[in-house]
Order: sequence, then structure tokens, then C-alpha cells
Amino acid sequence: MKTVGFRSFALYILLFAFLGGLGWLLFGLVAHGSQWAMQPYNGHIYDRDATVTLGKIEDRDGVLLASTQEGRRVYNENETLRRALLHTVGDSAGFISTSAQYTLRTKLTGYNLVTGLNDTVFNRMGSGVKLTVDADACAAAYTALNGHNGGAIFYNYLTGDILCKVSAPSYDPMNVPEDIDSNDAYQGAYLDNTLSGSFTPGSIFKLVTCAAAMEKWPDTWSGLTYDCWGSEEIGGSAVTCLSSHGTLDMSGALGHSCNLYFAKLANDIGAGDLQKKAEAMGFNKTIDFSSIEIAQSELHLEGANANELAWAGIGQHTLLANPYHMMTLMGAIAHEGRYVQPRLTGDTGLFAGLGGENSRDLLSSVQAANLKSMMRSNVVNYYGDYLFPEGLNVCAKTGTGEVGETKDPNCWMVGFCDNSQYPIAFAVVVEDTNNSLGDAGGVVSAVLAVLSGG
Repeated sequence: MKTVGFRSFALYILLFAFLGGLGWLLFGLVAHGSQWAMQPYNGHIYDRDATVTLGKIEDRDGVLLASTQEGRRVYNENETLRRALLHTVGDSAGFISTSAQYTLRTKLTGYNLVTGLNDTVFNRMGSGVKLTVDADACAAAYTALNGHNGGAIFYNYLTGDILCKVSAPSYDPMNVPEDIDSNDAYQGAYLDNTLSGSFTPGSIFKLVTCAAAMEKWPDTWSGLTYDCWGSEEIGGSAVTCLSSHGTLDMSGALGHSCNLYFAKLANDIGAGDLQKKAEAMGFNKTIDFSSIEIAQSELHLEGANANELAWAGIGQHTLLANPYHMMTLMGAIAHEGRYVQPRLTGDTGLFAGLGGENSRDLLSSVQAANLKSMMRSNVVNYYGDYLFPEGLNVCAKTGTGEVGETKDPNCWMVGFCDNSQYPIAFAVVVEDTNNSLGDAGGVVSAVLAVLSGG
């Protein structure tokens, strides 16, 4: 009897294990079935003689970006445009997991849980997708990057439409390099820098330091002045500036991008209050973009000494910023402090693709108006309106993020157009250069010229 009881107990264990495994498999099929179907080894989709026809992908104006012809996935005939839109449209092997071709795979293949990838009367295969991007603007951004790595992302801060999204390094999806996995020139080519990259922000973070001061001293922040004589010891080590600016108020300090002003300001604000305001503006937070995981912008000031806090207020120390996040923050400053969810398709409803309706405040409307005024002053009085198409009223801030002694810095330009006809916010980062206005600003100018027709 003991033997029979033991065997029964063992059978029950096996039965429960079987049912548990079956349940887990069914859960995975429901939750991840479309992802499994789109794996790079699926010959039904990716082989030259594939039996599944993916739907076409177009830009906002109907320019054909990708389609299936004679069983083969093909892309736009213009090579520059193919390279510019690689990370947005996707590759034929499915390696770029943040792309529309991968993320919207269910719609493009017609996959459903019941019939899988089979073409039946219940599901028509290969539905098309229209993206919100402007192909010509993306090509202009890629060309203006001029061989540098980096990222450029622009969107309409009222509707959420992403108008331009470009990442480099890139490659031609119609002629994939044979040495792509061994050549250092293509290192990171599968990564979309605008979504998955994070970079030292440099002086663009000074906008956050300004907002933290406005939060702490709402009635007196504009009267805060500090002296800059080129270099000063703070917390036992020197903090340096590119020039000796004398006595500055906040607007002048932002225009001159004075390191010593913001180093002293950060220490007067305090680590706790600066961290709190930065987090309210999206740092250390997960920002939604449908199923895509966006790299967080990071600021960690716990235990920071006075010198570390000084460099943090300037945008150095251990800070990291993500271009997608910085673009949405610029959109919030332009739009009375309100964050608007970006989207890559214009669809609405259950199958909305990327993006959707979602808004919240990242800063107060008063703080947004104050920052907008100072950023507009940057362009008018320091950078020059001539850099951009006429009439856009560009508000901007440049940044130079130091990354070490062996490489040139990352150069940024972030901002927006204060123009009801062209409500465009942007973030551009160009790696390994030392010319924010010329390189990052050049990308901004090229894209805005296309988007505005200027």
C-alpha cells in the first residue's frame, strides 16, 4: 500500500508540473506569440522565398518606406533615406527591436492568436502602416550629422506626432555590411540612440537647475546674482568656466552658459531640492512609448559633496540624459509645462501602435513661461536667429557633455519653435565633436528648414 501511495503522490506531482507548464506555455503564447513569430530565424518572414507578406510602411505624406515585392522585403530607392530611417522603419532580420517593423509586427503580418501567420478569411495578411515622420526631414538630419554618431528627434508638442527620428551609426538595410558584427564603425548600429541611448547632458541640464531655483524661490529667483572670474574652488576642488563673466543674473548666466553661476546656484538650492525637481521633470523616471523601453535620464545626488553638486548643476558629475526625454521636456516648456505623449502612428483606438493620448505637467506654467523667455533670449542675443529659418521663433539651449580625455565631448542642442503654425520641439546630440552650434545646431537648422518649408 505504501508503494501505491508513493506512486500516486509522484503522479500528482507530474500532473501538476504538466498543467503548470502548459499554463505557462499558453500564457506565453497569448502575451508573446507575435514576438515569437517575428524572430529573425522565422523563414516564413525573412527568407528570400518567405510565405508571409508584410504590409507596406509609408511616411506621413505617403512616401513608400518599406514593402514586400516578389517575396522580398525592400526599402525606399534612396540610400540616404534608407540609412536615415533604418532605426524607425526597421531591418529585414528583425534585429532593431525598437523599430516600427518589429514593434508593429502584429499589424504588418496580420498575426492573430487563432490563425497565427496563416492567411484566412478571418484575417488579411500584411496590413499597411503610415508613420508620422517626414522622410525628407529624416534624410536632412542624417546628412547634417555628417558622419558623426548621435541622434536627432523632433515632434509636434501639441499632437505628439514624431516628425523626425534619426540615429547613427546606421547602415543600408538593402545592403547589410558583411562585417557589421566585427567592424567597430558599426558598433551600436542596432541601437536607436534617440530611444535607447543616454549621454552626458552638459549645459542643457542648466535648464533644470533654473527650474529648481524657480521652485525654491518663486518670487526672488530672477534677482539671484553670482560672480564668475573664470575659476573658483568649491568643495575643495576647482570649478572652471570658459570665460570670466563678472556678475551675472540667471538669464545672462544661461545665455553665457556660465559654469560658476550654476555651480554656486546648485549648492544654494541643495542636493535634495535639485534632485526632487529633476525627478518631477522626468529624471529617474520611466517614460512610456508603447511597448518600447526608453532609457532613463539619470541624476543621483545622494551623498554628493559640494564639488560634486556644483558639477551636477552644470550637467556633468554622473548625469545622463536621453534624447527622447529631453525632447518631451522641451515640448512641455513650450506647452505651458504639459507633457504630451509622442506617437509614431496616427491611428487611434485599440490598435494605436506607438504613442497615444497621455498628458501631465512636468513643471508649472509660470516656470515654463520663464524658461521659454530665457531660451528665446539665448537665440536672439547669443546664438543668432540667422541659424534657423525665419519666423520660427526658436528657443534653444546648447550643451557640451564631457566624456573623458580620449574623446571629444557630446554636443547637444535642445529647444522648440514658439510658433503656432510649427509647434516643434527637438533634441539633438552629436558625439565626439566640440561645436554645439555648428554640429548639433546644424542638424536642427536642416530639419526645421524641411519641416517649415523654409
